[in-house]
Amino acid sequence: MYPIAFVTTCKGRLHHIKQTLPSLVAQSPAEIILVDYGCPDNTGDWVEENFPNVKVIRVNDDPGFCLPRARNIGAANTSSPWLCFIDADIKIKEDWLVWMQENLQNHHFYRASRENGKQLQEIAGTFICTREDFNTIGGYDEAFRGWGGEDIDLYARLPLQSQAQADYYPHAFVEPINHADTERTTFHAIKNIQIQSLINSCYVKAKTHLLRNGVRDIPFATRQFMLSTISEQLKQHKARPQTFVIRLQTNDLSMLDGQRRNLSIEIAKRRRYALFGARKTCVRVLPETPRGLLTGLFGRLRD
Repeated sequence: MYPIAFVTTCKGRLHHIKQTLPSLVAQSPAEIILVDYGCPDNTGDWVEENFPNVKVIRVNDDPGFCLPRARNIGAANTSSPWLCFIDADIKIKEDWLVWMQENLQNHHFYRASRENGKQLQEIAGTFICTREDFNTIGGYDEAFRGWGGEDIDLYARLPLQSQAQADYYPHAFVEPINHADTERTTFHAIKNIQIQSLINSCYVKAKTHLLRNGVRDIPFATRQFMLSTISEQLKQHKARPQTFVIRLQTNDLSMLDGQRRNLSIEIAKRRRYALFGARKTCVRVLPETPRGLLTGLFGRLRD
């Protein structure tokens, strides 16, 4: 039997928690944590009154909502070797915990299976992993601000940084509550889901490219700068731009060889060929200008 902790988070979603939390409690996992992230509807109070066995953690220092931080705080307040993160708008079906007990394997992480070959976005953030692997990669990236992206980033880093293997649980065990996108963006600055998704995608692609090419760790301040730069470049668009080029500096990177480096990178969406071909978003490290060449160039300019 694997002790498993269920972690759910909430801001302004008491109406969803009232529908979903009973299904979590009915499974009787080792622990259930609810993170009340400054809920204006006093979700934590309702939970404590109605489900005293659920541990409520309150966060009251952020007027917005940072889901990665909320989930990290929730995980830090558990002790079970397995973690199951569940969104506030997800009902879980009977016997999911039984399935976990019979199927979970160490150094695997589990996302919802596809339906007819398609990943179901509404349940993409509900997943299971070991505490060991979660801690190895530093949990969720708290640089994310805005809706979405933190799950895709985590799933990309788990194999790279902890060698955990991607796996799936049957998606029929989880059922999303349908609701408008406005509820997803209530506490976020960017309300356009499509543009926020593009920002997140570019950021994750940039991080993943660095981690696959000799970078061991990207400092938090650098990650914040990367995401804010990408956001500033793209947030003015009303729809996804057909092409774009973003160049940014990534500083103080810890390399696998023990050195620290500053790298300039380019995130660009272009046609495969100059005038035709499918458009594709790619990331590359820009070539460094040799110091001697720069010195010579500036010397000639002064002359």
